[in-house]
Amino acid sequence: MKKINLVILIIILGLTSASCKKFVDGYDKDPNAISYTTPELMMQGVILQNQFFHKADGMRLSMMWMNQATGADRQYKILDDWNQATSEDFNGPWNEVYVVLGQAYLMSELADKNNNQLLRGLGKLYQAWAGGEAASLWGDVPFSQANNKDIENPIFDSQQHVFDQIQQLLDDAIADLSSGNGIIYDSKDIWFKGNASKWIKIAHGLKARFYLHSKQYDLAQQEALQGPSSPNDDLMALFDSNNDQPYGMRNPTWQFMRARDGYMDASDTYAVGLFRSRENNKTKEGGRKTYNYGSNDLNYNAVGSDRVGKFFGNMKLLTYGEMLLIQTECILRDNTKTVADALIPYNTYRALLETKYDTGGFGSASNVRYTAYDPADFNNGGIENHGSNAVSDPKKAFLREVFEERYLFFIGDYESFIDHARSYNDPMVPQYMELSDYDDEPLRFVYPEVEEDANDNFPGSVSITTPLPLYN
Repeated sequence: MKKINLVILIIILGLTSASCKKFVDGYDKDPNAISYTTPELMMQGVILQNQFFHKADGMRLSMMWMNQATGADRQYKILDDWNQATSEDFNGPWNEVYVVLGQAYLMSELADKNNNQLLRGLGKLYQAWAGGEAASLWGDVPFSQANNKDIENPIFDSQQHVFDQIQQLLDDAIADLSSGNGIIYDSKDIWFKGNASKWIKIAHGLKARFYLHSKQYDLAQQEALQGPSSPNDDLMALFDSNNDQPYGMRNPTWQFMRARDGYMDASDTYAVGLFRSRENNKTKEGGRKTYNYGSNDLNYNAVGSDRVGKFFGNMKLLTYGEMLLIQTECILRDNTKTVADALIPYNTYRALLETKYDTGGFGSASNVRYTAYDPADFNNGGIENHGSNAVSDPKKAFLREVFEERYLFFIGDYESFIDHARSYNDPMVPQYMELSDYDDEPLRFVYPEVEEDANDNFPGSVSITTPLPLYN
């Protein structure tokens, strides 16, 4: 993250330019050069870059390691074993998330100069989002000094300190977005058309997510109640699904599968089997399975405009469904609450799935069923707590169900990987998934080569199998 020092070069060019000036007068203006930008022009780029970080190369690696996809050919066959990943493999996602952080910071600064509090708040939201995801994946990361142009070697803040800072930044973002001062240009906001109240819900949803990641469950539950409260509030990564649109506007996994045919498939994934094994007299998973997977592959196809595979069209970023799952988990972790209490948001979530939510149009009456659960279903011998996997504590059985559900709901999202990292040493969470048969387990992203080369405060290499600080 070093900044390149151009002062000496500028001085030299300045001394030599005077003698050349008369030869270039009138010809030295590039009509295509950008000499000025505005925060509203930056806004769409920041949001698009953020969704690219969430749905591109790092996400695909995490899917393979969580046994939701299979590395089948060439370098992906090697990378299917997380122990073969090197620091160079993490250059892409690191650069992507820090581009979001830097550009969102600049967007906020420009909005502040224009006295546009609403847009300043949106910039702060995306700074916090980038910092929170970096801490959730890498642990200790540069944040407090990352955007200081005078600091060439920013320190690595502790994972918890980053979470503390981004929570304050999200509070500031909510205050700005609630001010009514300024404008979020609806022509650039292709997500919520300039509706600040929806962005406020996203900010609360991010607070809930990152409180969950930092194990502050009471606060996570409170914020989830203020996050997205219907499917209309869902923030999606938007990709153009029309065949006549440019290739670069498509879903990144669709692009990857077309350009690298056969590199990754679903030939040997735990997730496909889990969809089948979860079915009982209250649950049918056929619609969601087809939305995520074909017979032996990820679903990156469209069958008309009304049935679009997950890896062809738009994908989840932060949603109402996630808020209901956060509420459920946090209630289960509260010693003063019961299984019946946790079933209130969870059955609301199941009712949401019953509407064919999260099926991409592949759901039908014959393959979608999510009947409400009862507390007895999680007792020893109940339909969600029986056989060799039965546990004595109904809350633990319910937590296993919640983590299984999150594992399937977040296929194609970093949250599955983060869930595995944060539950690895958690005695409350029974085993809920199976990894591929490689040594040890992937518990974090590795610091990238680009940061090791550029930052004198680089803390040293860590293994992908080393737990993150908060989950050690």
